[in-house]
Amino acid sequence: MRFLAASKRFSGRTHPGRRGGPNEDVIGWDEASNFWFVADGMGGHASGDVASRVVKETLLGEALTLPLVDAIRKAHETVLATAKTNTAYDNMGSTVVATRIAERQAEIAWVGDSRAYLWRGGSLSALTRDHSYLEVLRVQENLSEEQLRGHPNRNLVTRTLGIGTPEPSTTTLPLKRRDWLLLCSDGLNDELEDREIAEVLQTHAQPEKATEALIDAALAKGGRDNVSAVVVEYDGPDAVEVPGGISQKLKPMLPIIGGMAAATLVAVLWWWFYGR
Repeated sequence: MRFLAASKRFSGRTHPGRRGGPNEDVIGWDEASNFWFVADGMGGHASGDVASRVVKETLLGEALTLPLVDAIRKAHETVLATAKTNTAYDNMGSTVVATRIAERQAEIAWVGDSRAYLWRGGSLSALTRDHSYLEVLRVQENLSEEQLRGHPNRNLVTRTLGIGTPEPSTTTLPLKRRDWLLLCSDGLNDELEDREIAEVLQTHAQPEKATEALIDAALAKGGRDNVSAVVVEYDGPDAVEVPGGISQKLKPMLPIIGGMAAATLVAVLWWWFYGR
């Protein structure tokens, strides 16, 4: 699936993998609001496919016009409410990673271990940090990606929509023309190391080809889980980046700076016409 617009191209694909059973991943978007997401129903919980479907319906329905974090909170509330309607849905949950592009920036919010990456100028960088037991270990014990990859608890998440009170994490990224945003479920990055994802992106110049190649590569490595990928190419003007610390310090002073500039202009004009 590929769509073209004045400032973006994007493509999304999801596959059930080779494990059998339903595909608990969902992908979705609303082109008009520059909004994309991936959700992964938790395989360790009951009715993961129901949970991720509820997330999708909520994000594209009543929550579509909400701010991104509020939309994800609404999805969590809806999963909780749905779980109460059927005992078969007890403890069902879902991850989510979502992005919305506006004003030359991408806002990204997530819960769980579905990820967002930036592909810029031939370099891949992670934009999210997993809400997972392994991420806690990585930070506390400084473990390598190779050590984490073989860990028996690699799929244990610490925040899940539909369970507890998960708070979405967020980040904002100033965009540059030709940036790619990659959203994926853990079925992709569990099979492919970041360098392998980068190799696939390096050899495919179109989002549609890239998503197909990413899914195929994950399947070739085993495809032990549902796997999903959404690639969004930003083709608008570059954002003007201002160092965050400077921006925050100057913000309260903007009215003063503006007033000083106006006073200086008046003084110069008075001197020009009357004081020379």
